[in-house]
Amino acid sequence: MQFQRLAGSSSYIDAPQRGAAVYDACVPIAGWFFARDRDPSRCRIRARVNGEICGETQLLFVRPDVSRALNISDTIPTGFRLLARTAWSEGSAGDQLITITASWADEPGEFEIGDFAVQLTPASLALKPYGDVVHPEQPKVLHRDNIYGSGPPVAEPGAETLQLLRDYLPRGASVVDVGCGAGAYGPPLLAAAHEWLGLETSAHCFELLDRRDLPYRRVDPDAGALPCSTGEFDAAICVEVLEHIERADTFLAEIARCIHSRALFSVPNIEVIPYFSAWQAVPWHLLEADHKNFFTRRSLRELLRRHFARVEVFSYAEHPLRTPEGIALHLHLFAVADK
Repeated sequence: MQFQRLAGSSSYIDAPQRGAAVYDACVPIAGWFFARDRDPSRCRIRARVNGEICGETQLLFVRPDVSRALNISDTIPTGFRLLARTAWSEGSAGDQLITITASWADEPGEFEIGDFAVQLTPASLALKPYGDVVHPEQPKVLHRDNIYGSGPPVAEPGAETLQLLRDYLPRGASVVDVGCGAGAYGPPLLAAAHEWLGLETSAHCFELLDRRDLPYRRVDPDAGALPCSTGEFDAAICVEVLEHIERADTFLAEIARCIHSRALFSVPNIEVIPYFSAWQAVPWHLLEADHKNFFTRRSLRELLRRHFARVEVFSYAEHPLRTPEGIALHLHLFAVADK
C-alpha cells in the first residue's frame, strides 16, 4: 500500500530505533508530526505493517523541543505515542517495515509521515508462563488470584540443588525428603546409594509418586507431627518448602526429632530484591501465592539455630539478570543444619 507525502509537513520517529528488535505483541512507537494549516486535534496517526493497521492514536501533545526547532507556537501539539501489535506469521519474522501515516477526520486521504525497519520477533506468548493470562487482548480485569499462584510440582531435580545435596549429605545416609512433591530428588539420591523416603501432603503428588514407584508417607497437615519415629533417619532434605510453612518452629522441631545427623534446606533468597529495584524486577519464584515466610541469611540461620546446634547458610543459583553494576546475585539460600 502506497501513501503520498504531505507537502509542507515535518516529522520524526524517535522510537523504536531503526533496526531494533521488537516483539510482535508490543511495539511502542513515539515521534512527532507537524503539518501547517491542519488541525492537530483532528489528526489520527496510524502504524501499518504490510498495509495492515497495527496501532493508532488520536492524541497529540505539545513537544517544546519541536516547537523551538520549527519556530512554531508552544501551544501546538506535535508529539505522539502509540502501542502497536502485529499479527505475526511464519513469514513475518525478521526485517519488517513499519509505516506511519496521518489522516484527518472528515477529510479524504492518508499520508505517509515516516517509516522504519525493525527486527520483528515472535513473542510466542502461548509458550510462556502467564502468556495466555496477560495476553494483549485479555478483556478481563485480572485479580490477585489470577496472577499469584503455585506451579505444578517439579518432576526433575535442579542440577545445582542436586549437587549441593550430594555434597553435604552423609555418605550412604537414610534420607527423609520433607515436602518431596513429585519426588524429583528421589531417583538420583537412590542411585547415589542413599536410602530415600518422601513425605508429602498433596493428593496430586501422591498420584505422581505412585506412578513413579517412589516410597513415601502421607502427612496429615492438621496432625502437627510428621509420620516418623524419633531418630529414624540420618538426614533430612527440605527443598523450597520452609517458605510455605505457617508454623515454622513446630515444623522444624519435627524435622530435628526425626533425624540424628543433618538437615539441608533451600529457600528463596529475599535479599536480592533491593539490588534489582533499579530494574523494577522481582524474582519470578516470589510470585508464589502460598509463601508465608521470607528469609535473609540471618533470619534463616537464627530460625534454624533454635532447633540445630550448628547452622551455616550460603547462596546459590545465579539469577540471569545482572544488577545495574553488572554484578551477579543468587536466587536461593542453602542451609546446612547439624544437630
